[in-house]
Amino acid sequence: MSHHRHGTPRTGGRHLALVGMAVSLAACGTAEDFAEESGALSQELAACSYFITTNTYDGPDYWGTIIFKNTGTSAMTSPRIAFTVPSGVTCDHDEPGWSHTQSGTTCTYSRTSALTVGVNASYTFYYSTTSNNSFTAGNVQISDPSCGGSGSDGGTGSDGGTGTDGGTGTDGGTGMTANQKKVAEGITSIWENDTPTLDYAYAENIGDGRGYTNGRAGFCTGTGDAIQVVQCYQALRSASNGNLLAKYMPGLTTINNRFLSTGQNQASTSELDVIGNWRSDWAASYNNTTTRADFKSCQDQVVDRLYFTPAMNEARKWGLTTALSKAAFYDAYINHGTLGEFIRAANNALGNTSQTAPAIGRNGITESAFLQKFLEKRRDVLYNDSTWREAVDRVALYEKLRRQGNWDLSTAVRNDVRARDCWGTTYPSSGYTVRQINPDGTWSTPGSYTYSCN
Repeated sequence: MSHHRHGTPRTGGRHLALVGMAVSLAACGTAEDFAEESGALSQELAACSYFITTNTYDGPDYWGTIIFKNTGTSAMTSPRIAFTVPSGVTCDHDEPGWSHTQSGTTCTYSRTSALTVGVNASYTFYYSTTSNNSFTAGNVQISDPSCGGSGSDGGTGSDGGTGTDGGTGTDGGTGMTANQKKVAEGITSIWENDTPTLDYAYAENIGDGRGYTNGRAGFCTGTGDAIQVVQCYQALRSASNGNLLAKYMPGLTTINNRFLSTGQNQASTSELDVIGNWRSDWAASYNNTTTRADFKSCQDQVVDRLYFTPAMNEARKWGLTTALSKAAFYDAYINHGTLGEFIRAANNALGNTSQTAPAIGRNGITESAFLQKFLEKRRDVLYNDSTWREAVDRVALYEKLRRQGNWDLSTAVRNDVRARDCWGTTYPSSGYTVRQINPDGTWSTPGSYTYSCN
């Protein structure tokens, strides 16, 4: 993973087989495969109750995402979603199967065809508006004929947002606000793409033995996740309707079958190269305004399903509650595909050798101490593997933020820190470009800075 892009190592690479994980193909959008163990947060209510697990609007991309889980006792058959947007903002896009109306600041989306959301199943809803400023949709209400009513009061849900306050509401069961999630994703994007802006169009063979590395999270053709993006995209858009990647499915399937049967990363791209120009077609899928929304939504879904949601579940299991810890867990999941080794090491170092969860609060274990040991173990894993050594600095930023006490990511984050600044000059300098990410997710490139872990 030592490829340099814009003078900076790209260290995404996958991860899944590398840690001995054989991942079976999952249908796109089945977030229930990583069921939320939300405890007191979930709604133990009557039929058609729901829980909002994601509520974000990314202004620079003009793109909103609402993910809800049906926590009722009956399947939804034709849900209707209503929410408020900031004054002066207009909802302006209908995903396939949806149509919308707007009255004042309230946008209401209704189904144009049947849609079943089963009990304990999750559904991801996308929308767009005229606003290029990020916000959190307010007063999200989900209703359905099976509730016995059709008004916006038909559902009884727990809304992760608190109105159009720019992301101060919690992001559902994750305990992160929309802006905190943006900061976390932006930090990881620095390591993956040298910029906090998620790079959906990126595609390159970086020579790390994982085939083509692609998109916002470094989905790889040789490790079981790029194929899931393409499967999702194929379900939304056919080749005859502009899907340039559909033709690669036979080649992807061949590669993926080898990955699953051997448990080893697959470097080969020949099965794709004989079909077309993979890099060009991947980039065009996002750069084409006609196909962008579908392609972007699939990348977001796969990230949430394979990496973000599992990382948040692990944080909740072990008792970690802060945005910083969750950001560190998310980055490790993107990079390694699992947190098990790091969590075991942190527990052992702090005397929780029985690996009893939650760990925080047990025998005086604090979140700061747990995160410190977690990061130290991840640092050692990166440094002691020649494939990952040049990525060791990505751990140092979380350590710096821990020492600073920036637990809620409420002050600007700069990656002006290296492992050598925190733990000694033995560690090589990774060479990441220094960026500053503000608490609202906007970012800039500082004109000057001083490397420090304090």
